[in-house]
Amino acid sequence: MSARHELRRLVSNPSLFIGLAGILGLLVMGIVGALVAPHDPSATQVLIIRDLPDGTTSFTVPPTLPDAQHLLGTDSLGRDQWSRLLAGAWLSLSIVVASAFARLGIGFSLGLVSGWYGGPLARVVRTFAMGITAIPQLPLAIMLVLVTRPLGAGGFIASLALVGWPEISEFVRAETLRAKAAPFMEAARSIGATGRRLVTGHLVATLGPQFLTLAALETGAVLVLLAELGLIGLFLAGGTDFVGDFGPIGPLRGRVPEWGQMLGGIRFYAILGELPTLIPALFVVLAAASFALLADGLRAASDPFSARRVLPRTFGVLTKVLVGALCFSAVGFVGVNVGRGPMTMEEGRAVAAATAERTWPGSEFVAGVARFSAAAHGIELPERLTYYYRNATNEVLRISFMNGDRLAIETRQYENEDEIDFNGLKALPAGLRSYDEPLALAERNGGSDHRHVQPDDLVRVLLTWPSDRDAPVYAVAYGSTNPDQLRVCCVDARTGETVDAVVGQRITPPWPVPSDCPATRLAVRQVGPFQRYFVEGGVLSVGTAFNLTYQGDTFLQLVGGVGTPRLEAALNRDDASARAQFVGAQPSATIGAESVALATLRLPKPGCWSVRISVGTATLEYTLYAYPWGCHPHHEELPALPDVPPLPCAKP
Repeated sequence: MSARHELRRLVSNPSLFIGLAGILGLLVMGIVGALVAPHDPSATQVLIIRDLPDGTTSFTVPPTLPDAQHLLGTDSLGRDQWSRLLAGAWLSLSIVVASAFARLGIGFSLGLVSGWYGGPLARVVRTFAMGITAIPQLPLAIMLVLVTRPLGAGGFIASLALVGWPEISEFVRAETLRAKAAPFMEAARSIGATGRRLVTGHLVATLGPQFLTLAALETGAVLVLLAELGLIGLFLAGGTDFVGDFGPIGPLRGRVPEWGQMLGGIRFYAILGELPTLIPALFVVLAAASFALLADGLRAASDPFSARRVLPRTFGVLTKVLVGALCFSAVGFVGVNVGRGPMTMEEGRAVAAATAERTWPGSEFVAGVARFSAAAHGIELPERLTYYYRNATNEVLRISFMNGDRLAIETRQYENEDEIDFNGLKALPAGLRSYDEPLALAERNGGSDHRHVQPDDLVRVLLTWPSDRDAPVYAVAYGSTNPDQLRVCCVDARTGETVDAVVGQRITPPWPVPSDCPATRLAVRQVGPFQRYFVEGGVLSVGTAFNLTYQGDTFLQLVGGVGTPRLEAALNRDDASARAQFVGAQPSATIGAESVALATLRLPKPGCWSVRISVGTATLEYTLYAYPWGCHPHHEELPALPDVPPLPCAKP
């Protein structure tokens, strides 16, 4: 039979032809939809403003009907419907295909095993399947989605897959029993075919065409179930309602363009704006109809008694092409989204940059914020990852990802929820470190204790580039946005090193620290109501009131460790016989949320010192440079100290 005859058979099968065209159209929409969407699918608008041909301007409150600017209108939050349908096609169809394949895999495996082997295993499978079948699919799906919600996208796919498999299992079991007793099976056994060969070479080949038809039907059924869950407000990445005294009010604020989520808005606006809210339902109906038509066409093409049947070889080629195309979207979705942790600052920035360019072309990234709840255990997952973009007129665009999830994006114009002063901030470059390093440093330096004392506070890791700095920096703020109760600053966003903060007028040194003295860098941080210049350590930090150290007494504040401070070692580079002392050491006590000890370090000679200090089991070793006694700005007020001959302020 010629290829032309086979092609004529395929074209004369209207169900198969229309179904294939519809499925291929959906796949194309899923692959390129996000790229060709005319608007940002997550950008909200409180008011739709249009310039009319007569020179006037119209103002419309969303949802709006289709027009030249928005081909399918806008939803209740002013988001472009056509853009959301295009951008959400890949996500929605990938969820559907992945869930359908998982459901088919469960049903086919259990049905094949129970039908081929029978016995107690078959009775257990059938009993379990009957128990699940007794529960209506929608309530069962609701319960599974609620239980698996902490698992994210993987849990949502599993919930859809665990509904409907008993019917598949029973169908495969019945067909397996029928094929097992067929004459060709007896013939294969008689010539010595093994059980494995019977299953893989004969049984699976017999069930294949029917199973492919079933697969198309089940994919459509999963899509309908996804739509049903969306109608009641359960969908991937969840959503947010405005909640009043008597329950949710206002529009459902879906956080990801996905068809099930779009259907969730119908329950709020189906009466006032029928067309804008029913457009997503129309696309779901067309997609489900495409799968149903494909199933009918495949049945006719594989039926040996049908006038539209095709050769097994042609049917096999058609099957491979179709299954490969469907698997492409499912595997792509699972590989990109399922099982991945929260985004880093740079990963989120890449997604936010595309959104910002589409919403406000030419805007620049000026601030990033990772927000955590102080009550969260270990604060491993940000409850919001936010990026601020600024346009040429100094207006701000906020792009946020809920729970650090790339699927849960929210775009808001003219909104600053972190009380950041954007005046004078430089644009942030690419290739910066993520928020986990400065957060870990802040947690070690008092943040963890603060969270236990103030569990209702926010924890925010702020990335900015102030105009008076040489590099972008991270600061970690504990407390409300204004004022911060505790602020740990700052970490270089390029190198990860602890750097200084500008908090006031510094004391100017008499001369630079000599290059051969590797004095440890000082960073400003706040402990209680006071700010100090600290040498930051992993478990112990040592701070002074000033940025300079002098011969004589230096009052120290030690954060971390439990016990009385001890001077373990002190060595002057130029005079090994010089002996430093600890004077007035006081045991550690709790100040605010931190363990703080006090002591005075007495240095008999100026110069470069290497010291090692401990509080309990916490130890810190660092290098400092001490200026002569006479360099102190208030030397005339200092009393004489034993064994410390004052030296004039003369550079060595």
